Amino acid sequence: MHVLKKYKAVLLSGLLVVVFCVAAYCAVGRADSADSQYTYAEHIFQDDTVNEINIEIDEADWQDMLENPLEEEYHKANITINGETVGNVAIRTKGNNSLTSVASSDSDRYSFKIDFDYYDDNSNYYGLKKLCLNNNYSDNSSMREYISYKIMGELGLDVPQCGYSNITVNGEEWGLYLAVEAIDETFLETHFDDATGDLYKPEGQDGTGADLVYDGDDISSYTGLNLKTNEDTSDGKEIIALMKALEDGENLEDLLDVESALKYIAANVALANFDSYLGNTTHNYYLYEEDGYFTVIPWDMNLAFGGFGGGEVDIYEPTSQSMGGFGGGDKRKDTQDNDAVTNAAESTEAQADANNQPQPPDNADMQGGGQPSGGKQPQGMPSMGSDEKPLVTTLLENETYRSMYEGYLKEIAEKYFTQEYMTELVTKIHDLIAPYVQNDPTAFCTYEEFEQACSTDPTDQYSLAYYAVNMAESIENQLNGGEPTFNTSSMQGGGFGGGKQSDFNGEKPDMPSRTEQTADAQQNAQQNDRPAPPDQNGGQQGGQMDENERSGQQTGQQSGQQNGQQGSPPDFGGGEKNPPGMPGQDNKSVRLSDCLPTIAVCGGVFVVGVVVLILFKRKKDLKPPKENKTE
Repeated sequence: MHVLKKYKAVLLSGLLVVVFCVAAYCAVGRADSADSQYTYAEHIFQDDTVNEINIEIDEADWQDMLENPLEEEYHKANITINGETVGNVAIRTKGNNSLTSVASSDSDRYSFKIDFDYYDDNSNYYGLKKLCLNNNYSDNSSMREYISYKIMGELGLDVPQCGYSNITVNGEEWGLYLAVEAIDETFLETHFDDATGDLYKPEGQDGTGADLVYDGDDISSYTGLNLKTNEDTSDGKEIIALMKALEDGENLEDLLDVESALKYIAANVALANFDSYLGNTTHNYYLYEEDGYFTVIPWDMNLAFGGFGGGEVDIYEPTSQSMGGFGGGDKRKDTQDNDAVTNAAESTEAQADANNQPQPPDNADMQGGGQPSGGKQPQGMPSMGSDEKPLVTTLLENETYRSMYEGYLKEIAEKYFTQEYMTELVTKIHDLIAPYVQNDPTAFCTYEEFEQACSTDPTDQYSLAYYAVNMAESIENQLNGGEPTFNTSSMQGGGFGGGKQSDFNGEKPDMPSRTEQTADAQQNAQQNDRPAPPDQNGGQQGGQMDENERSGQQTGQQSGQQNGQQGSPPDFGGGEKNPPGMPGQDNKSVRLSDCLPTIAVCGGVFVVGVVVLILFKRKKDLKPPKENKTE
């Protein structure tokens, strides 16, 4: 005991060293584990690659999904992505307006959701558990959602990653889609320090979301707030506190990432994306709570660039657009009357007719405020929410926040909505996806309409460049005290609508088989000197693309699809389906048990060191003193 007291300082110092080493090891190990766990971005979300995704599904299940799309029922499938197969996953149709519109047409080009861990909690694709395959509905350019996410991401918003993907079903061509990362626990893990908070997706059963208007402390009364995490444990007190703060405008920065909210508002205003919180449906966004602090996350941008209707966008009253944009409202000019709504609807329908696209839901009977006359909801359109949108109005009433918002709008106008930026970006994307669009057997538009939408001529009313430069001018004019100068209705081929094969008579005429469609696409490619789509063995029929650039994808696709294409049914059983090197059930953060070996080593070294030190000291103490020499 005397010895321990004598060396107490040494012991305490050693213990502190051990604790520090273990803590450092665990922290670094946790970071390394997270990095190695979520590597899906490098495998599927690359800007310069079109992924090859093959869906292997029982033919009866596939037909059931196409014949009953509104049920959104999951079916078993195997998914091969760039040659690597994940088996026993779930797939279903997805969407809101786009789903109902395509279901009412003669097209089967639905968006899909793939759930890798639906049947097996440990299944994933390099850490990714859910993947959306979006059909680029109402977008002749196939770029609106991609570009919107790119701009929002560069602004600093937490946006899902996305990448273009060529889809085949049981080896047959289906079309070019945009693969988008789902907003789920995996997304939270990669974007936030704490992924255990409440995640809300404002989306009620009637199609409307959440206007975030405070209406008492009973969370059950907020039917549009769809909680996606902690469903059994959250009492909703945090989001109720946020809505209270939005009502009185106090303590907002303690509860809300004001910067992300203002960037979300500014980006959606600049993009005229009124199929969002800005529109009457008040949906297509997420709210994530982290220790009582909320962040706004964008979602579903395919109707950006004025795709949800036309009108002059007032940057200071961005929620004045009736019917999420169909009314083309501008409160300063007092144009939101019944005639304006009717004329805007007729204009949008005329655009749809001119481009042989399905018309938007009939809202000519809508009255001011977004409610249907006589209390009857137009068929196919979700119920309208409140005109109150405190996330916008409360923030923009604050002088400091309004100045920040103006700064974000100015940045978008001067940096992204320029002819130079749009020309470079649109050209790059066009060159990447054009061969796939031309050979797309289910496309919503013709290849000529795609080329029109991809024009980089700022005077071409079909082009995104035209939208960008004119919206930039309108934003700059309003920032300088003027009025809006750009009406998004002047965009051609950009209104709410679906595709060249659609009608809304409720009947589906006979369609050619996918094999016939693919053959037509191949013939079209040969006539236009474009690469043909891959054949059923994954090979490329044409030759314009550099063979070396796609040889790796084609080789993987051939090996990944070989069994299914030779007539073998998909294997929906259990067993190991993940390819070598893919994350599996060991993808967890570093736990205490992971640190025990290091603790043991550090502890052993420490004990040995202390023992050696004690023995050395005792030996020194026991050594007889030297005698003094005398003359």
